[in-house]
Amino acid sequence: MDLLTVKETAALLKVSPLTVRRYIAAGRLSAVRFGRRIRVQREAVEGLIEPVTPTRDYFGLSSLKGRPTFDGDPLWNIIGMAETDEPTDVAEHKDDYLAAAAEGRRR
Repeated sequence: MDLLTVKETAALLKVSPLTVRRYIAAGRLSAVRFGRRIRVQREAVEGLIEPVTPTRDYFGLSSLKGRPTFDGDPLWNIIGMAETDEPTDVAEHKDDYLAAAAEGRRR
C-alpha cells in the first residue's frame, strides 16, 4: 500500500492541493488520517483518473448540416446592407488615428 501526501497527489493529478482536499471532502477521493496528516492511497488516485477518448466531432458540429449560399438566398441579400462611413482600417493606422485625436485635444 503506497501512501501519498496531499502535495504529491496534487502533483500526480496536476491540480492544486486545495483541489485534492476538496476531492477528499466530497468523497471523490478516499484518504486516511494519521494524526493531523492526510495520506491518499495511490490506488485511489489511479481509480480517480478516467481515460478520455477523443471524438472527431468534439463540438457537436457534424449534426449541423449546412447548404451553400447562392445569389437568390435571403442571407446573401443582407450582405453589405449595413455600411458605414467609419474607418475600417483602424488596426492598420492606429498610431495615425491616436496622433490625430491628440492633436485635436491640443487645439
